[in-house]
Amino acid sequence: MDSTDEILNKVTQIQNSNGYSDQQMAGKIGCSRPLYQRTRTGKIPVGGMFLKGAMKLLAKAVVEGRKSVIRRETKETNINLELDIDGRGQWDINTGIRIFDHLLSAMMKHGLFDIKLSGTGDDPHHMVEDVAICLGQAFGEALGEKRGIVRMADVTVPMDEALVIVTVDIGGRGYTVLDLSFNGNDMPGFPADLVRHFLESFAIEARLNLHASIIRGSNDHHKAEALFKALGRALDAATRIDPRISGELPSTKEFLER
Repeated sequence: MDSTDEILNKVTQIQNSNGYSDQQMAGKIGCSRPLYQRTRTGKIPVGGMFLKGAMKLLAKAVVEGRKSVIRRETKETNINLELDIDGRGQWDINTGIRIFDHLLSAMMKHGLFDIKLSGTGDDPHHMVEDVAICLGQAFGEALGEKRGIVRMADVTVPMDEALVIVTVDIGGRGYTVLDLSFNGNDMPGFPADLVRHFLESFAIEARLNLHASIIRGSNDHHKAEALFKALGRALDAATRIDPRISGELPSTKEFLER
């Protein structure tokens, strides 16, 4: 955790970079202008009220910057992606594969991520793989040092007869354990194995642990959609900022791979 001097320096940097007055900063922290001025100038030590408000302000400053833009062009695909982790679940997706667009939109909607994604490619396999690569890179870039995030989360999601569990750990190590049973039905032109390939490629590039299991179900569309919804919700929970550890890395090692 940052020292009180480091926290005070960061607060002052926010004030200077945005041109805020002492009154405006006091309002953002939740204290009086005299208290803010006296703390900022070192006339009194950093107190509990100032520290609590400053930590919330710094956490908000981190959250507001969690966006990324990824471009990927190869001989097989051309992909443009913009991601805002702290969005409202709005999406504009066109990969040329309608069922894939549908699954991705479910992930964004239920994860409350905003995304603009367009892609062209020579076949579905390459498109799914490269979108997974770009999306994983986008999450990693947007999260930066991962300070203050919850880091781990698990979600169970039903969809009619289907039930799935997805667990993530955004710890800097790409690894997947998947138990996905598909029956080869109801996803015309979209082999179910591409779901597995997407999850593996995404986890590697996002540098996170991803465990996903289909507990039960008979319809492949329902299974796949539940998986993408669960992934979105798990990522939403794991990427949230915990105000109790604002500015800290969620690791006993004080180090996370980026």
